[in-house]
Amino acid sequence: MGQPSLVIESEARKESDLKQLEKRLTKKYTQAQSQLRKLCQQEFACGEDAFNAAKLLESQLPFHQLACKYSSY
Repeated sequence: MGQPSLVIESEARKESDLKQLEKRLTKKYTQAQSQLRKLCQQEFACGEDAFNAAKLLESQLPFHQLACKYSSY
C-alpha cells in the first residue's frame, strides 16, 4: 500500500513559477529572433533552398512557428 500524499500549492510559488516561465520564454524569443536575422542575411541558390533552411530553423524552435510559403513559378 502506498502512502497517501498531500499536495499544497501556494500563491507565492505559483507566481514564482510564472515569472520563471516568462523569463525562459523571453529568452527563447530573443534567441529565435537572432537566428531568424542570421537566416535572412544568408544568400541561397534558389527559393527552395531558402524554404528548406527556414523549415529547418522552424524545427529547432519549440515555442515558435514560422510562416513559410514556397511556390515555384
